[in-house]
Amino acid sequence: MNNQIRNQIRAIALYQIIGGILGIALTLWVLFSGEMVIDQSALRISLFAGGLYIFSILCGRMLFRNQKRGLVLSLINQVLQVVYFSFGAYAFQYVAGLRVGAGVDMVAGWVFKFRLALSSFHFSIGSDTGQKFIGVNLVALFLIFWIERLLEKTSR
Repeated sequence: MNNQIRNQIRAIALYQIIGGILGIALTLWVLFSGEMVIDQSALRISLFAGGLYIFSILCGRMLFRNQKRGLVLSLINQVLQVVYFSFGAYAFQYVAGLRVGAGVDMVAGWVFKFRLALSSFHFSIGSDTGQKFIGVNLVALFLIFWIERLLEKTSR
């Protein structure tokens, strides 16, 4: 395997590790900033978010140890980040790194919006947020195509 491919894999690994660490730090900051009541539901959601951020860190770490397996896990990690949505009582958004999102907000008609985020998480079942939107994380989508190309190159 040539140096260019190794450097690309290292870049993806560092991106996922930094995104996961940043996500954990932001989750802890939100939990302990004093502006939120920490109840059982908030703790469960925070643990779920933390688990996804740890998964991102492990994906990056795996890229340094076993590139093939690391690329497959990284692909799964990025697929989880591609689509974000909120419809009534159901919402999901997971970003470990950067999100440049393009989507449609359907509350006041169909409004096309771009959204930026840095390592963020939102999960909701059963509590109506009043939001209706769906979006695509363009960074995650780009990384999926990049990882698939690297998988093809490493399997040769």
